Amino acid sequence: MHTGQRIIQLRLQKNWTQKELAKRVHINVSVMNRIESGDRPIKDSELIAIADILKVTTDYLLGRAEAPECRETKQENEFVKRIQKKNPAAEAMLRDMATLTPEEMQDVYDYLLFKKSRRKD
Repeated sequence: MHTGQRIIQLRLQKNWTQKELAKRVHINVSVMNRIESGDRPIKDSELIAIADILKVTTDYLLGRAEAPECRETKQENEFVKRIQKKNPAAEAMLRDMATLTPEEMQDVYDYLLFKKSRRKD
């Protein structure tokens, strides 16, 4: 199974269209199509972004690991703990976010990026 086939398999497990994954990776859907079909080599930055979004290792996508070794458990636990430390109501917020549609989650993410870009650090 080549990289594109692994991406397709993981994308379908999440019930995402090619367009949804392309949007999350911030690439054109035609580029995603060519990556998945094996007609275009995948750039390192794209590979890393896709692995992060699909919550697998780059080694799995490249065929160097047999199991997709889900990375979310430890990373997400630490992430949730950091958020909860900053905001006690975070658990309720995250629970509410889990009920959103993929489009609504993308809207929330877009808003977060906007707010982050306007922040003066």
